[in-house]
Amino acid sequence: MTPAPPPGFEGGLVTAFVLLDLVIIFIAARLVGRLAQLVGQPRVVGEILAGVILGPSVLGPKIFTWGDPPWFLHCEQALTAIGVPEGTQQSITTCLFPQQARGVLGILGQIALVFFMFLVGLELDWALLRGKGRGILTVALGVVAIPVALAFLVGPILFDAPEKWVGIGNPSENAFNLMVGAMLAVTAFPVMARILQEKGLTQSAMGSVGVAAAAAVTVLMFLLVAVATGVAKDQSTGDQIKRFVGTAIFLAVLFLVVRPVLERTIGRTIDGGGFTTGTFATVVILAFASAYVADRIGINVIVGAFLMGSVMPARQALFREMSSRLTDITATILLPIFLAFSGLNTDFTKLGISFVAGIALFLAAGIVGKWLGGALAARAGGLTWQEGNVLGILMNCRGLLVLVVALIAFQEGVISPQLQVAGVLMALVTTAMTGPLFDRFAPAAAPTKAAAEKTAKGGTVAESVIEES
Repeated sequence: MTPAPPPGFEGGLVTAFVLLDLVIIFIAARLVGRLAQLVGQPRVVGEILAGVILGPSVLGPKIFTWGDPPWFLHCEQALTAIGVPEGTQQSITTCLFPQQARGVLGILGQIALVFFMFLVGLELDWALLRGKGRGILTVALGVVAIPVALAFLVGPILFDAPEKWVGIGNPSENAFNLMVGAMLAVTAFPVMARILQEKGLTQSAMGSVGVAAAAAVTVLMFLLVAVATGVAKDQSTGDQIKRFVGTAIFLAVLFLVVRPVLERTIGRTIDGGGFTTGTFATVVILAFASAYVADRIGINVIVGAFLMGSVMPARQALFREMSSRLTDITATILLPIFLAFSGLNTDFTKLGISFVAGIALFLAAGIVGKWLGGALAARAGGLTWQEGNVLGILMNCRGLLVLVVALIAFQEGVISPQLQVAGVLMALVTTAMTGPLFDRFAPAAAPTKAAAEKTAKGGTVAESVIEES
């Protein structure tokens, strides 16, 4: 029996709108993504922009209202749905992407992140990390601690500014500062891993330390998001401690119990060349189960998916099999849905000239904290200044993960729509600058065949891998 849709739509319309919205999203993502590639930028930059274009920033009621939309869009019904602010006017965005359909798109976006981060975890090579614990720990802590410290300098300025940077949940200043710190501390771990792999640097000291540190940063950053959310909701110290204890137990169970069991079951099956449909289904079930547990602990679904990928056995063979089944549908279909959902919740029209200084301060703190912080932490961890500089450049790339954090912070009422827009700008600016800077400062190494082919066509090595992420 089909459940009744939320108020505002008759039965069956929600499914119809989801299908229509998917068609629009896929077309926009392909077109704008291709345009981004033509001007020398990675596809993901274009896909982020496609989401912004579909949202209220370009097609919303503040740009123009849709006086007489086609009857089959049922705009009047869409604007009576739960969650639609009273007085919202008809526009392309509000009519084509009604509130009920957005809820489904948000769920599909979360599924995209689960698959994406599971594959990233599966690609992590633990063998390269032996004997590098000091460097990994130093870099991971440095590229989180320095941005958080900067957040407690920048945060109070934004918190007390006449412009509205604080969310409707009226969080405390500490909660706001912690969430700003999480946004500044984000690193696009998948982008870093793929650039180093394509450049032939994953087995170098810089590459192995950087990849492992970025993985640790991802976990630490979402713990920070969870703490900030807890502080904003006035959760007790006991509840916060439970989250950290739960995370520690979760990690222990994954690495000490789940991993050995998988080695004796799935590992032997794959090593024997027996990857079947049943094995594929089992792996997907485990990825979603881990994501569920992480969500219930309060550290986000993508952390659970990444960790499950990282404890899987027969890594190269399994990654080859899983990526052949999941990469295309994740990168081409599912991730654009998440980026569009983020764009639908991003409204550049809410910015004015008075917000420029605050956004510039936020971007400057983010770039300095990660680039300089990464370089200093890497040097303290035993790497050279050149290696540290390159790691800082890679750590500074935010990719789509800052969109995840900004969306969580906005939905929890900690940050305002204006600061969420600043998060989108952070993603665009830092991702766009990573390729040119990496190719300018990276140490020479033999690139892989794919990277060499891309470079021969006029592109950079970094662009060839960022566009896949």
